[in-house]
Amino acid sequence: MEPSQGGEQSGLSISVEHPDDTIAIVAPAGELDIANHGALLEVIAQVSRAELATLVLDLRGLTFMDSSGLRVLIDTWNELKLGDRRLSIVVNSTGLVRRVLEVSGCDTILPVVETIEQAI
Repeated sequence: MEPSQGGEQSGLSISVEHPDDTIAIVAPAGELDIANHGALLEVIAQVSRAELATLVLDLRGLTFMDSSGLRVLIDTWNELKLGDRRLSIVVNSTGLVRRVLEVSGCDTILPVVETIEQAI
């Protein structure tokens, strides 16, 4: 597994791991909002160019996420689905990010799980 840093921008840091040749785990940490969601989109776009079978977004390190974060999740899910690739979104069972997903109803639409093992 090779971790790499996607950098840090406005309270958001992003790391990327490749447990094997078919999977990428993108893990943002900090606050995901309108000011920095573009940084996450860039990292996802870079990882997606590799045409991996599975992309895992590990959101357990996020302390805040607004509607722009939801938009990133929905757009990523739609794009990967069109390419016959899989997305898994790892979220803690409690906390603000889980609450945003529940209130928006996205937890019933998006492929949300609680552990990396479930995601892969």
